[in-house]
Amino acid sequence: MSGAYAANLLPLEPALIDQSYFLDELIDATAKLEVYKEKIKDSKLDSAWFMPTLQQKEALASSMLEGTQATLDGVFTNQVAPNDKDRNLNEVRNYYLATISGYRYLQGNEFSDDFFLHMHELLMQGNVRKPALIGKYRTTQNYIGKNDASHAITFIPPAPDEVPSLMKNLIAYINQPKDKYRPLIRAAIIHAQFETIHPFIDGNGRVGRMLIPMYLYAQKQIELPCFFISEALERDKIRYYTLLNDIRYKNDWNEWIRFFLATVAKQCDKYISTITAINTLYKKHLGIAKDLARSASIVDIINILYQYPVVTAKQIADRTNIPFTSINRYLALLTEHRILYSDNKKRNRTYFYYDLLDILR
Repeated sequence: MSGAYAANLLPLEPALIDQSYFLDELIDATAKLEVYKEKIKDSKLDSAWFMPTLQQKEALASSMLEGTQATLDGVFTNQVAPNDKDRNLNEVRNYYLATISGYRYLQGNEFSDDFFLHMHELLMQGNVRKPALIGKYRTTQNYIGKNDASHAITFIPPAPDEVPSLMKNLIAYINQPKDKYRPLIRAAIIHAQFETIHPFIDGNGRVGRMLIPMYLYAQKQIELPCFFISEALERDKIRYYTLLNDIRYKNDWNEWIRFFLATVAKQCDKYISTITAINTLYKKHLGIAKDLARSASIVDIINILYQYPVVTAKQIADRTNIPFTSINRYLALLTEHRILYSDNKKRNRTYFYYDLLDILR
């Protein structure tokens, strides 16, 4: 590997992409994304309740690709009792917060340097692995190596003085593309180009994976910021990294795009199944809860469980107008009927909604 990679500008030369090569995958991914959108729309539970839960799961999956050691239960427990000393949990929390901030930004703005720099700043805040530059594009050369004992270099990204112009080109392509590809194909191109530029010292993989649903959201391909593929990429990460390098050294964009579209379709299947299971669980437990207490308050508590599968009475009190005595009474009823399980502490008791956690796991 002789030196820094000389990245191509976007749009790509038309000869590099043969859409017939991945047409079946494009049709499949497009159709399944529509089914997933309708599934969310028709959900008996307002998506505002379960969307943050899925975003937490994505934050964990994307962070795990970078070697972060955490569990889904640990992430949800950290919402109840934040552990600022745990670097792994902080990295997951930062990813989640950056994702929320990114979607808010895109509701009134186009993609920009400020967008990417702010996302990176949020991702690296607090007690996490800190690169030399936070919230700024790199000014030194970085290297991508194998995630094993050898740390053998597999890719040398473009030279640092090329980064500003390459990012300007990428941002222009995102906002005003000059080709005629479908948004899902462009999402594959955009993600690969960002990872190739590798504009930051650290955190490029996570920002690049956030970019996928944010671009689809900005393009109105999804109506809610609730589609992520890091979980699927984690399962196929060797293929993922290999195909990204094949773009760079073999110009094999067709195989990468086919893989990306197949990954979108697989994740749609997973999310359709997940939303179906959540709807079934919600209907079942809402019916039981209404039989236990003829009150709108217990419905509010059931709804909150889908955003906080690990919860305390204080969390519920902070988010509702329900009196503390009523919250504790309803939580006791739900525990008695095995909808919730408690750690039985005398103070700051924590409740676990294991049936939902099982679906998410």
